[in-house]
Amino acid sequence: MLSDKGQVRDVYDAVADPTRRKILQMLTDVEELPLYEITVHFQMGRTAVSKHLAILKEADLVVARKVGRETRYRLNAKPLKEIQDWVSYYESFWKERMFKLNQLLEEQNMKPDVSLDFQFTSSVEKVWHALTDSDMLAKWIWNNDFKAVVGHKFQFRAEPSEWWDGIVDCEVLNIDEPNSITYTWASAGETTTVTWTLTKNADDTVQLKLDQSGFSEETKARQGAIQGATYAWTEMGNKLGTVLA
Repeated sequence: MLSDKGQVRDVYDAVADPTRRKILQMLTDVEELPLYEITVHFQMGRTAVSKHLAILKEADLVVARKVGRETRYRLNAKPLKEIQDWVSYYESFWKERMFKLNQLLEEQNMKPDVSLDFQFTSSVEKVWHALTDSDMLAKWIWNNDFKAVVGHKFQFRAEPSEWWDGIVDCEVLNIDEPNSITYTWASAGETTTVTWTLTKNADDTVQLKLDQSGFSEETKARQGAIQGATYAWTEMGNKLGTVLA
């Protein structure tokens, strides 16, 4: 919205201030209000309130009209739809995240298919760095484009073989720095959930727990499949110990 002074004022800027949000709330309950009736609700003078109203007017959120020597203001809610649309987008985003989190919690309530414990003498911060830094992950798992951001989709890329393309597709589901991190682990038609949990022991050592859940019944029934996953994670955990040392 372009003001009389040529100033551009968007609706987000206009509603960023709590005083202006309170003015808008007041105007939702009445058809219109004069300046003096708005001013009495704030611990500031008419000039300061007028400046806030001017900003709202520049964003087309209020409409002013003269009644004699008095200026009266009424709400124009139409520009707020832009904010509503913006919030609605992220509402659906978080609904999807909450759905995935509920799935995660349900999986955590079940016994994981693979569960391993590792013990390290390094600090919690150093172990956490090894779990969440892309370059460090490449030293003990595989090359990757990991970022410690919930919702980030990334890949681990190993050397392919005749029976596997070497790609693991992942998405970060939950981060509780520096206590735990969870991401999906999808490869060869199987999608599971991997959770790393860090605990500092009384002797200042760090216990790192790996839980992997969600293997299909078909995979669990296949001889050696879970044992193979357990062996692979054990090798990676041992390699992490070497990297930390």
